[in-house]
Amino acid sequence: MKGTRYLMQRHPFKPSHKVRNAIVIIIIFIAVVVIGFVIVGHQSDNKKATSSSKVSHSSSTSSSKKKTKKASTSSDTSNSTSAEESTSIISSSTSVAAAPSVASSEVSQVLSSATQDATQTPVQDNSNTSSVSGSSSSSSAASSSTTTFGNWSLATYNEVALGSATYDQIRATYGNPTYLTADQKYAYATWQSQSGAKVSIVFTPSGESNNVQLIASNKTQSGLQ
Repeated sequence: MKGTRYLMQRHPFKPSHKVRNAIVIIIIFIAVVVIGFVIVGHQSDNKKATSSSKVSHSSSTSSSKKKTKKASTSSDTSNSTSAEESTSIISSSTSVAAAPSVASSEVSQVLSSATQDATQTPVQDNSNTSSVSGSSSSSSAASSSTTTFGNWSLATYNEVALGSATYDQIRATYGNPTYLTADQKYAYATWQSQSGAKVSIVFTPSGESNNVQLIASNKTQSGLQ
């Protein structure tokens, strides 16, 4: 009995060990909680950064598309306006009452007669008929930059009154056409210069059975200024 008491007195349970273990467990728990919060916070920051990046990219893409669309619309409008202005200057037409079907024989005769007026020879440019002397190189440069030929210029082209000017009047004023073709309804006359500028006029056979005339109904020019 004495020995047993001696042993119990020599090896009692130390309360300090219990406290130390409790402190260690608490510290480990706190460390785990802190690490968990750090990981969750880091993931949240990444998600926010990714979301912000996507929103920024989407906004940038949308803005870029809007700018591109506006530029394209502006360019299309500009091109359309330029084309319309150019067309209004170069070409114009009007409606002309065609000759009655009973005048078909006279229409054919008038068209056939007109086709024989074509010279098949380009009209001389006005610079080539000038009496100014100079070297061949300067003469060539003047010829290449000419914008008028024969009696044709932009002013005289604009003076052709569609709907009333007849083929005979125009031919008497500006000379015989370089080329002239005809079908059963129209005559197509072209005055062309040596440098390539040209005036084209479409004539519609019009009038009574006994008085068919070719009336200018469409005109087009290129190379005139």
